[in-house]
Amino acid sequence: MTADTTFPLTESQQAALAKIGCVVAQPGGVAVLCGPDGTGTTTVLGRLAGSEALRHREIGLRRLDGWAAEPAAAPLPDIVLADDAHEADAATILAFLGRCLARTPRAGVVLAGSGRLLTLIARDPRIEQVIRLRATLRPCSLAESSGLIAAVLAPGQSEAFDQIPVVRTIHEIAGGIPAVVARLSGLAALVATSRPDRAVGTADIEAIHRRLSLQAA
Repeated sequence: MTADTTFPLTESQQAALAKIGCVVAQPGGVAVLCGPDGTGTTTVLGRLAGSEALRHREIGLRRLDGWAAEPAAAPLPDIVLADDAHEADAATILAFLGRCLARTPRAGVVLAGSGRLLTLIARDPRIEQVIRLRATLRPCSLAESSGLIAAVLAPGQSEAFDQIPVVRTIHEIAGGIPAVVARLSGLAALVATSRPDRAVGTADIEAIHRRLSLQAA
């Protein structure tokens, strides 16, 4: 689990970071962060862990199954960030929250994962009643994808791109998912570096996408 601190946050990531930070700064504050795969839940957790506003608090970030595997008496930090919580079951989530809220003072908690996490929470009203905030990440807008692509490119490399059509093609193929936008952009940048005599165009992006699709098949 690696939180990316290289790229600028999207609008929904910035909003989620601000809201969650306010909740978990309070003892016993529990927040949920959800979004489709690749929209940046791990990125937001990483930024929260390094937040200047929370620099005086002890913060721990790991997968929920890592926290759940600890002995019940193991000490917890002031703020507990649990990624990939959608891979757990409702009983594990409930036990984990009970441990965090039994701490003195109570720990602030973020449960992060994909949309299945919301389904798990809805199955148990004991979980729902302790959650103060639900934040959802959405795919990028075209302008946000453009910003991510610019962040991937080396200085001066944008001149090697047929910019507007390429940005739009990357955005549409990626469906605005930040992780996919970044990956396609990175591969396109490598193509541009290896072929300085010709600009990268939409056909190149589509070819890269086809190769990725074949590799994933």
